[in-house]
Amino acid sequence: MKRNRSARGHVGTPARRLARALLAAVVGGTLAVSLAACSGGGAGESGASDGGGADTAARSEGFTEGDVAADAAAGAVGLAESPEEAVDRELVTTGNATLAVDDPFDAAEQIADLVEQAGGRVEARDERAATADEPGSASMTLRIPADRVSATLDALDELGEVRDRHVETIDVTGTAQDLDARIAALRTSTDRLRELMADADRTSDLIEIEAELSTRQAELDSRVSERNRLSDEVAMSTLHVEIVAESSPAAKAQPGGFLGGLSAGWSALVTTFNVVVLVLGAIIPWLALAGVVLLIVVAVRREIAKRRPAGPTLLETATPATAPTD
Repeated sequence: MKRNRSARGHVGTPARRLARALLAAVVGGTLAVSLAACSGGGAGESGASDGGGADTAARSEGFTEGDVAADAAAGAVGLAESPEEAVDRELVTTGNATLAVDDPFDAAEQIADLVEQAGGRVEARDERAATADEPGSASMTLRIPADRVSATLDALDELGEVRDRHVETIDVTGTAQDLDARIAALRTSTDRLRELMADADRTSDLIEIEAELSTRQAELDSRVSERNRLSDEVAMSTLHVEIVAESSPAAKAQPGGFLGGLSAGWSALVTTFNVVVLVLGAIIPWLALAGVVLLIVVAVRREIAKRRPAGPTLLETATPATAPTD
């Protein structure tokens, strides 16, 4: 026992005790600042008590200064990360995908049913029937609950071949917090203006306060509308889906060489003949109408010429008749 006491007395030299006291002060100050940032008033006393507890534990259990510093650093990191974890992040998710199926119209119906079962809605839907040159297709804009986007994309694999997909998530937490702060400030301001308007004695003051209240109220309504729109984008993700036919008519291979040139020339001749026939078909009705009008004009002129009376000759008009003289 005497040896132990002498050993402890040797360990607790003045220089070592001073180093421990400085370390305890630094640890206590760090904990006090961390607790003050997290819990407000009363943190100084907690930090001091924690520092004293750390110093007492270090002395009684024989911990080294490195162990105490490591524990203090770990506690400070935990306190610094806890507020960040408590933040509820607001995320806006958008995506698009291309789905290849046998029947685009039938697939569009199945996707609409799938979205309704997931608690979403079809915001836009466009369907195009097949033509001689293009197969049928469809496009849809879907609004899906944010927690059902992955499940919906996985369900598309069961309807056909998903050729491509893209999903993007944007963190709008800062924007949402800024809007909330502005809305709170504007509500406080409008409430204060209403109180001032109720206490106003002069008409000029009342008019001025009412004008300012209208401006603030309009800005408040705009901010609230913007916040509601942002909340809707966070709650309901947007997904664009293009639905195409799985197989399109294959283009016929064109032969090369002389046969290819002959085929190309024949196609050009047929195309030219079709164009000429089309032009003639468009002109012939107008030519027929012009011919009928011309015939009517000629007939009318002939009829007018027949009914016109014959006038005196030029000789009779120039020399008047004279009576014979005796």
